[in-house]
Amino acid sequence: MTKWQKAWRYLLTLLKGVVIMLLLLTWDLKRTKTGWTVPITYFTTWIFLSWLVCYPALRNKYQSLYSKNGERFETYKHRALNMHRQDIGNSHVNRRWTPNGVAANPWEYTTGTTQSTDEILNPVLVFAEHLWATFLLILFGPLLAVLAGVMKLVAWLQRGR
Repeated sequence: MTKWQKAWRYLLTLLKGVVIMLLLLTWDLKRTKTGWTVPITYFTTWIFLSWLVCYPALRNKYQSLYSKNGERFETYKHRALNMHRQDIGNSHVNRRWTPNGVAANPWEYTTGTTQSTDEILNPVLVFAEHLWATFLLILFGPLLAVLAGVMKLVAWLQRGR
């Protein structure tokens, strides 16, 4: 990976954390005569440095938190519908629904009771999981970085014995 690619990746990772960083910094937002200001406190310094220094490295280290292939959300209605289909399929082994050998019920999709919201909710769930992971990485980034450094130091000392 070239230096430009590393710099570009670092900037893209910083941009991905901007929303959460701005939300965290609005925690201490103050209204003054000249407009809205964010006073420089220990909290704002912590959040800014965590976002700037730790977040890109931690996001690369914990890429599994941002996987789109995680646990899929399944509503009780969808689960019940799948179980119903399985029961129907098991019960109608010798008696097919249609003469051409299709084991599915052709009237199953014509009623409103078989609809599910899983396909709508899964992207929302993935977005919320990624947002929460970003929030935690920015808030606890320096602590995680120090912990990783201590673990590397301990491993290095044990190897030296």
